[in-house]
Amino acid sequence: MVTINPAARIYYNYYIITIMQIEIRGTVERVVFYNPESHYAVIRLTATPPGDASGLVTVTGNFPNIHAGQLLRISGKWEEHPKYGRQLKASGHEELPLHSAQAIERYLASGLVKGIGPVMAKKIVQKFGAETMKVLDEDPSRLSQVEGIGAKKIEGLQKSLKEQKELKEMMIAFQEFEISPPYAMKIYRQYGLQSIQILKANPYRLAEDVSGIGFIKADAIAARTGIPRESPFRAEAGILYMLERLSDEGHVYYPHDRLIEEAGKNLSIPRENLINASSALAEKGKIVIDGAALPDGGKDGKAAVYLKTLHDAEVEVAAGLKTLLKDHRRTDMPDASEAAAWVQKELPFGLSQKQTQAVKGATREKVFIITGGPGVGKTTIVKAILKIYKRWGKKVRLAAPTGRAAKRLSELSHEEAKTIHRLLEYTPATGFRRNRLYPVDADLVILDESSMIDTALMARVLSALPPKCGLILVGDSNQLPSVGPGNVLGEMIASGAVPAERLDEIFRQSRESMIVVNAHRINGGEMPYFHGGGGDFHFLKIEESQAVLEKIVELCTKTLPARGFDPFRDVQVLSPMHRGVLGVSNLNRALQAALNRQGSQIGGGQFRVLDKVMQTRNNYEKDIYNGDTGRITGIEKGGITVNFYGRSVDFALEETDELQLAYAASVHKSQGSEYPAVIMPVVTEHFMLLQRNLIYTAVTRAKRLVVLLGQPKALAISVKNAKTALRHTALKRRLTEK
Repeated sequence: MVTINPAARIYYNYYIITIMQIEIRGTVERVVFYNPESHYAVIRLTATPPGDASGLVTVTGNFPNIHAGQLLRISGKWEEHPKYGRQLKASGHEELPLHSAQAIERYLASGLVKGIGPVMAKKIVQKFGAETMKVLDEDPSRLSQVEGIGAKKIEGLQKSLKEQKELKEMMIAFQEFEISPPYAMKIYRQYGLQSIQILKANPYRLAEDVSGIGFIKADAIAARTGIPRESPFRAEAGILYMLERLSDEGHVYYPHDRLIEEAGKNLSIPRENLINASSALAEKGKIVIDGAALPDGGKDGKAAVYLKTLHDAEVEVAAGLKTLLKDHRRTDMPDASEAAAWVQKELPFGLSQKQTQAVKGATREKVFIITGGPGVGKTTIVKAILKIYKRWGKKVRLAAPTGRAAKRLSELSHEEAKTIHRLLEYTPATGFRRNRLYPVDADLVILDESSMIDTALMARVLSALPPKCGLILVGDSNQLPSVGPGNVLGEMIASGAVPAERLDEIFRQSRESMIVVNAHRINGGEMPYFHGGGGDFHFLKIEESQAVLEKIVELCTKTLPARGFDPFRDVQVLSPMHRGVLGVSNLNRALQAALNRQGSQIGGGQFRVLDKVMQTRNNYEKDIYNGDTGRITGIEKGGITVNFYGRSVDFALEETDELQLAYAASVHKSQGSEYPAVIMPVVTEHFMLLQRNLIYTAVTRAKRLVVLLGQPKALAISVKNAKTALRHTALKRRLTEK
């Protein structure tokens, strides 16, 4: 029996998937779409007995080197596409030998073998008939008997045939290990003909070398290859896996004793094996065991364990900041008081005392932090700094961690702002082009939304600043820390080593907004004020989670549109968690069903045309970044097209795993964004994440309206809980040590 979530009933009838596995065989008539990188294809195949279908069939799946004329046996499941009808989604396939001369000629004419086109295919088949495939496989030198094929041509054909044969054999071998075709191709591209040898010797290498294959997949492959669970390879891979998981939770390092204990418990690896593995990894330079990073200086054998890349990054951030701080006074700028007095006359209204101090600090210091909540005038200070530096002929660069934040900074400052990756000219092929040898051309770099900058990215920024260049960090240290490892802005401020100005005065125009007032109350541990009627900050008391879900759908489909808010463009639902009735995933399903039930479904998957979607990881080739949001505008070339901020970006169907629905998003993913209206459930089922900085971050994303709904007890827990999840990072210690 299939149980359907009540929130999902509304859209369940818009697609039907038959889950029964079937098998068909037939000849490929046409390749509708083919991606040579992933080998994802849409093909038209004439199915013939024996098999579970006959006639012309559309098949989707991964088919290396697919061409018209091939005879295939395919297993898979039927899917009903609302636009393209019935399709077979292939889970596996086998190429069958061709027997008739006609089929062989068509197969060769398709271009599968480099150097053989339709004319040459006809000549070869006329010469060898049904024996053609045998000649090609076993004795291609006999091709010299065909007019127009000389020794050089035969050499090229032999090479092409050998490559085809090796790839087919490799794909068959991968099936023995139950490795899907997409991953098989990734492994083959990484290791070539050594793939199977490496798989059998140490499949845990895949977790390090092949994108998308982590420890869990490698561990499953290892079990099928007979690698013992107590293998040193498994222990080393387990240590790296745990450190990567911990870095995903924000840790730059982890205490050695706790790492060994948790790895043993989670992965069932003996303690002694793990200790030996950590020593071996340190010798290989993959991890760093650093006693000096801990407060007790490594006493009693205690030490911090880092992934090598994160240790290098943290050390580089500390060293880069110390270099700026050592020669902290700018000598190329006017007197700070003189500059502040001049800019006061250029602004439409005067600066407060703290704002004036911030302007002076930004003019005087080589590195300076401006922090504070909403409505305290951070943007005004940035505009003042820009005026001063331009007045004195200095070149300023503006940047932010995400495309959304950069776009917002540009709109507020009326100056060009880039993502940090674009400022540093990052490309997937070459990495960060800007570095010590080729620094950023600037006298000053201003980074907005600095709480979002993780340790690794800050290291790259500091390494790309020329000696003359200053650095100003603007951000709200009370927001959630970066998604990536570290707490750079918070640690810099806490160290006391970096000059900073904290702004806390709410200006008159901002005091009129209860969003701003309540954000500061929440940050101070006080319950927010609530409006009835048409105010801009509301709390709706609803005890049951299912009722909260239904109310959110009502707000997005009826209440807020009636107040002039576009549910796609203006409204953002935020949630602390991904799972549960009020988690991001279920909210997205319910809102998609309510707001876009008629949208054409794409590829039998979760997306529909007009859906609001979010990019979930940085894609530098497409120039879109984790957290960017857009709308699906249509189907294009076998994939989908998404409009991000007025720019169309194409995704092949197999690339859509980079996207997720964005009617609802996690609070973390919302950082750096502003929305006209924010809706957020606050319920005790999210108990583990009911923290002050989380609710504060959510509230400060809204410009015109906040609607919180749920249980007053849950809201009180959030506001009173000032504890934040501990992140293991030694940046503060490194900045303060002599």
